[in-house]
Amino acid sequence: MAKFARLHYDVHEIPIADVVREIVNVEDLETLEPSEQVATRETDQATAYHKLFYDKFDRVQPLYRKLAATLLGTEADDFYIQQIPTFRVHLRNSVAVGSWHRDSDFGHEQSETNYWVPLTRAFGNNTLWIDNEPAGAEYGDVVVFDGANSWHGNKVNDTAISRVSMDFRTIPRKAYRATGKRSVSHGMPFLLGEYWGTL
Repeated sequence: MAKFARLHYDVHEIPIADVVREIVNVEDLETLEPSEQVATRETDQATAYHKLFYDKFDRVQPLYRKLAATLLGTEADDFYIQQIPTFRVHLRNSVAVGSWHRDSDFGHEQSETNYWVPLTRAFGNNTLWIDNEPAGAEYGDVVVFDGANSWHGNKVNDTAISRVSMDFRTIPRKAYRATGKRSVSHGMPFLLGEYWGTL
């Protein structure tokens, strides 16, 4: 059984990286400065780049919704979608996610599906690894995988570039149930109208 699948979208119609580049005020996302220390689970969402992305997410949101609608197609009404995607910065000499994990370790439902959206090239030790297999990808690719149940994480980025990406989850509407659990990164309740929304 394949560990993941790749989908593709038109980056000219949905130019997310261009908007993110403007938000973080760099000409090339691959040239973000190396990190002085390896990120941990407590610090992997704490860079200045993360603050800019989330503070100005209203600029990304229309493209994000268009991307999700494109990927889900005619099945979009069957799913709830993560309202705000998770932003990842895999700086050189660091990791994008501080610990290897299964999302179910952090309260996610086993019926969720993960969509990983690189905004730069992703290869070697700057990419996402799923069950010890590198999910190399290009800008315009989307890696779809079972993050709730698959062991995944990062290796220290020893490549010549920084990798930037975002990811989001979907859950079948029929599988959704209200719980008292919250996301590990931002403490968002896993509730409709909070973590989950509709297209």
